[in-house]
Amino acid sequence: MQTHASSTKLAYLGLLNAISLAETRAGVYLRAWADATQDEELACTLRLVAARETSHGQLFCRMLGELGYELRQKPDPDGAERIAKYANPKISDLDKIGRSRRELNADPFAEIEAKIAESFYDPVTANMLSWYICEERDSAKKLRSAYDCVRAKTDGMRQKSSGSGHSTTAQNTPSADAQAIMACLADGFARLEKKLDKVAARAKA
Repeated sequence: MQTHASSTKLAYLGLLNAISLAETRAGVYLRAWADATQDEELACTLRLVAARETSHGQLFCRMLGELGYELRQKPDPDGAERIAKYANPKISDLDKIGRSRRELNADPFAEIEAKIAESFYDPVTANMLSWYICEERDSAKKLRSAYDCVRAKTDGMRQKSSGSGHSTTAQNTPSADAQAIMACLADGFARLEKKLDKVAARAKA
């Protein structure tokens, strides 16, 4: 909701709103996952990224306020199911990582960076977006590394079990190709990317 009259509504308010909502939600479920996993190395990475996501949500909410607007809440129909999944210690970390995405080569922030270069955003918002993108990419690297560790530990346990004469069925062990290359990007981050793409398309129209 706009808090004061303005002759021209900024074209990128929807983007800032989408980032704030998606990041806040990601912080919640990543923290829930961190509290549920028994893998302390993974938990440390999840807590770090969750803290970043929560901070991003707060900062972009504040930015909206500084521009004279309020955050618009939107329903998250899958929210309860998602939290129940990530907070459940009986669901494996591999299952929580999810399936890989085909569009991994696409840069979800390319459109935003192009508009930053075009001076589309006000200077303060442009600086915040640049910092946000940098931190998001670093978070993705940390999550990929944490995922690689989870996969290595799982493969090691699988080999040890096989060597001990205990079989492991394919039904209970997701294949490497079915795992997320970008770790939890397949869920919360994917939701953010889709929102950013839609907002960017509307801004160009």
